[in-house]
Order: sequence, then structure tokens, then C-alpha cells
Amino acid sequence: MTLPVTPNGETLNLTKSFELAKESEKLVAGFTQSMMKKPEQFAPGHFPVYIASGQGAIVTDVDGNEYIDFICGLAANTLGHNHPTVVSAISENLSKGLIHSLPTPVEVKAAQTLTDIIPGAEMARFFKTGADANSAAVRLARHITGKEEIITVGYNGWHDQYMFDTPGVPEVIRQYTHRMPLFTPMDEQPVLDLIAERGDKLAAVLLSVPYNRVLTGEFLRQVRKACNDKGVLLVMDEVVTGFRLALGGAQEYFDVSADLVTLSKGIAAGMPLSAVVGAAKHMKRMEELQVSTTFGGEMLSLEVCDAVLNEYRRSDFVGRIATLGVRLKEGVNKVSAALGTPLQVVGYDPIPMFLFSKNPVEHVKLAEPFLAEMAKRGVLLRREVNFICGVHTEEQIDFTIKAVEASLQAMLDAGLFAKVEEGAAAQ
Repeated sequence: MTLPVTPNGETLNLTKSFELAKESEKLVAGFTQSMMKKPEQFAPGHFPVYIASGQGAIVTDVDGNEYIDFICGLAANTLGHNHPTVVSAISENLSKGLIHSLPTPVEVKAAQTLTDIIPGAEMARFFKTGADANSAAVRLARHITGKEEIITVGYNGWHDQYMFDTPGVPEVIRQYTHRMPLFTPMDEQPVLDLIAERGDKLAAVLLSVPYNRVLTGEFLRQVRKACNDKGVLLVMDEVVTGFRLALGGAQEYFDVSADLVTLSKGIAAGMPLSAVVGAAKHMKRMEELQVSTTFGGEMLSLEVCDAVLNEYRRSDFVGRIATLGVRLKEGVNKVSAALGTPLQVVGYDPIPMFLFSKNPVEHVKLAEPFLAEMAKRGVLLRREVNFICGVHTEEQIDFTIKAVEASLQAMLDAGLFAKVEEGAAAQ
């Protein structure tokens, strides 16, 4: 199955999806387990809510509709769905058990493979989520430096010190975190200035690169120098970029060295796992901390991690997803320009972002009907970043470009672009 069976622009039957959604509103707090999966993140009322299964780069919803999947499990499914490497690692090791009361050999094996790949990494510590790994890295940085404040750049998870503008977070926590945007080149100097200004109190800069534009290595090297000058640890949040921009992640891609690196998502191609890696001189200090998790040693995820990382090394995974990303970006941008619409695919080649406007409100107004039209044509997208996986094909990319053309034309025919322009002018 390489292309979805699609109604080709006709209204989707989503009856079962909507029935399940009603049940979820009564039974599941917050509707689902990730805010990024909630209906309002897509096109409410016009978009599938529940996926039943996946194979390769194709997913099937509970009503039987098929889609090419560019959401990829919120970036976790680097090798698509049911990849033989993942399935084999699970089936061959399932009989050994899941959790044991003492360490297991796979902890050592996976750590060896991971540290072989990530630049500067000599030791690893495993967790379950990217937020877990980031919190462990921040605690370690505070211990090493003896300082308490941090700068966070980008999304670093849902824990208190990163999401302190949400209800339920004590006011006192906010004074220790400086959240900085990095959406435009104009945002770069303020980050450097803040490191210089607060460096004597800063334990770490926790930095996740933005996805709406391609950073320069020079800026990151300036951050590295600024951290060095003030005795601040640079922690690269590579939960998304790890194994995607380069096999060694953003460090390799930008030629910059971090003190600590956090990884998740593609580390086990969909199995729940994350890690903190770094030089032994830093990582050994973790022994002095209370950092402990029962499920960090869960065996199947670690077996899959080792198998997947070796699959990345054996194959041209990084080159393949970059090449397909270029094909998608160039094709969509050509179609959009020919139709005279504002849609552009921006960002890193394997992490394409479909952007209608730099104004978030205007972007959402156009992204929602666009996602609905694309779903009707058998393509599943987010309104923010999307992902190329290792099993997407040129045929699927070309199918997607044609779906974009048809979807944009439908939006033009409905006058949606004019309505957004009129609304913006009225404001």
C-alpha cells in the first residue's frame, strides 16, 4: 500500500471518529494524552479524530479513511509505522520480560550505540519523555554550576519550569526561568544579551532550534561562546532534531558543541524513550543527584533504540528524508506561487512547516480549511511542523503536491484567501 484510497476531495465519513470524541469528552481528562492531538489543533468537525492503524507511511482512521501521514506520531515515527526493524526488535525480545529488578545488558548496549553516534557524548541516561530528559538535564546543570536560573528557547516540555504561564504553577518558580523566542533573526541578539546580563546566576541555556526558519551555525557558536564566558552549560534540546538534521543531530549539522544533549522522539522510532547524553565529567555528577525512574530501564524500548540507531547508521536515512523534504518543499512552493496563494513550505528539509502567514491568527484561519481539504484528498498534516519519515516515497510526495494544488484551488474557489485579507485590512 503506497497511496491512500481517498474520496479525492469529497466530504469524509467521520462518523465513528466523532462518536468516539463524544465518549472521550466524558472519560478522558483533557480529551487525549497530548494537547497536540486535540481536535482544535487541526480542523475541528472536518478532520479525523481517531486513528485505527498504520503501515509504512499510510494511516487508517476508525472510519476506514486512508491518509499519507506527515505527522508521524508527533515526530516519533521516524521509520513510519510497523517498520520491520522495530517489529523484529520487539518480537525477538518480548519473551525476556519488560522490567526487571536489577539492570539489564541492553542498558549498556543502547548507551554504547547512542554515545557512538552523538558528538561529545561519553555517557547516557535513559528516561521516557523529552520533558523528563530536559528536567534531568536542568537539575544536573544546576548541580554542576551551583546556579539556579535557566534560559529556555523553544518548546522544552510541559513541566513547571518550562510552562510557567499555565495555571497551577507557583509564582516562585517563574523567577528562575527566562523564556526567550527565536522566531526571527531579530530574536537572536536578545538571547546573547541575556546570557551576558544574567550569566553569573545562570545554570544553563536550554535551546531547541526553531522550525519556521533555518538558523545559522554562527549564532549557535556565539551562544556557545557566551555560555563559556559566563560558566553556563549549553543544553541542546534535540528531542525533535536528533537523528533528523544529521545522524549526530543539530550539533553535527551546525558544527557546535553542547555540554548536554536531550533526545527522544526518533531515538526509538515510536517506542517511549528519551535520554540525556554528555561528557563523562558532567554525566558522572548525576550520581550525586536524586534522578530515578522505574521505566527508564524498560527493555523493549531500549532494544528498539539500539536496533533503530543501527538502522539509521546502515541506511541513508538522513540523506533520504532531506532529499524527499526538498522535493516536497520545491513542489509545494511552485504550485502555490503559480496559483498566487501565500502558502510556503519553510524550515528544515526533513521538518517541513506549511506556513500561510507570519501572523499566527491569519495563519490558523487559512491552515484549518487547508488541513480539511488535504484530509479529504488523503493527506494528514499539522498546521505547524510536519515530518518526513524514512519510508515516505517519491510517489507519495508527488501525490501530496497534487493534493496541495487541488486544496489551494478549492480554497481560492471558496474565496477564503480574500476573506482573510479583508479581515486583516479591517483590523
